[in-house]
Amino acid sequence: MRKIESRYGLARRPFTKEVDVEDLFQSEVMQGHQARLKAAVEGRSCAVVTGDPGTGKTFLLRALEKELNQARYKITYVHNSSITRRDFYRQLSIILGLEPKAHPSALFRQVQAYAEDLADGQKIHPLLVLDDAQLLPMGVLEHLHVLLNFRRDSRAFLSVLLIGLPELRDRLARNMLASLSSRLPVRIHVEPFDVAHVGQYLRHRMKIAGCTQEVFSDEATLCVREATGGIMRKIDSLAWSCLEVACERKSSLVDGTIVQEGVRLCAEALR
Repeated sequence: MRKIESRYGLARRPFTKEVDVEDLFQSEVMQGHQARLKAAVEGRSCAVVTGDPGTGKTFLLRALEKELNQARYKITYVHNSSITRRDFYRQLSIILGLEPKAHPSALFRQVQAYAEDLADGQKIHPLLVLDDAQLLPMGVLEHLHVLLNFRRDSRAFLSVLLIGLPELRDRLARNMLASLSSRLPVRIHVEPFDVAHVGQYLRHRMKIAGCTQEVFSDEATLCVREATGGIMRKIDSLAWSCLEVACERKSSLVDGTIVQEGVRLCAEALR
């Protein structure tokens, strides 16, 4: 690590998940997604964010959290999606700091009353984030529209953000979920990076780590895009592998041959 830092003038490791919100890569496309998501929450609406693993759905959520006024919004994050409807509301009650009720209907009323009190009493708009939503049982998905149906839709006390893999869109298209789907007007699909964005991303991550020189050649960028499919998580793995290879070869530039060797070394992470 120290050899790599010295060769490229790095203050820290450039390709890692531990990135401050301020240092997240914000392409024009991602900025547009972020603006739509923020507008949906501020408009007390609901949204769906889909994308392949590693394309930046979590980064988008972190950016949204940074943008929202914490005094006006309460974000509740639920990541265990493969649970029954009763356990879903029980888990939600615990996360919200409530004493869980025994009966499923009592659990539901408890969560609903809490959201209503936040909105009416404390003037705070709750945002419920359900990650890996493609794994939610049909019973939970079918009941979400009831949770959103406050006072016969006369007022929105709660926003729901569903985050999941592309198959989530297919699930929401089923007739039995038409009522829920109609309450999720904002749909965002996060695409992998094209070649231009891969180049921008590589330069950005190297720059925030302290590097002031151009390290990845145009040829290398093309090879990285081809090997990773533009998936951010895979780009991170391959880019770091490339820096290791380049450092071993005492090269200040990552070219196509170095990327080929990097692909060989981190092949399992690229599958």
